[in-house]
Amino acid sequence: MRREIEPTLKQMVPTKALRPNSFCPLFYQKYWSTVGTDVCRLVPGVLNRGDMPKNLNHTIISLILNTKNPESMKDLRPISLCNVMYKPISKTIANRLKPIL
Repeated sequence: MRREIEPTLKQMVPTKALRPNSFCPLFYQKYWSTVGTDVCRLVPGVLNRGDMPKNLNHTIISLILNTKNPESMKDLRPISLCNVMYKPISKTIANRLKPIL
């Protein structure tokens, strides 16, 4: 499982916007030797047993300006900021489904 999770975190852009848990991917990349064991316990727990902590699936939707002077909603672009730990879970599911699809 560790071989699936660590590369997923390392592929994430390190300094993307802060997430609902207030950590960006850089934290997990830099301190992998400290947090890696806990992360590698969390992901299989969610995938195999459905043990998803309540706040893990929280997402913040934000609007980003596409122009300097927005006049309508089409001048804004929505982005979703999901928890960093949600990404390895969803990526692992996607990677497992690739051979089937």
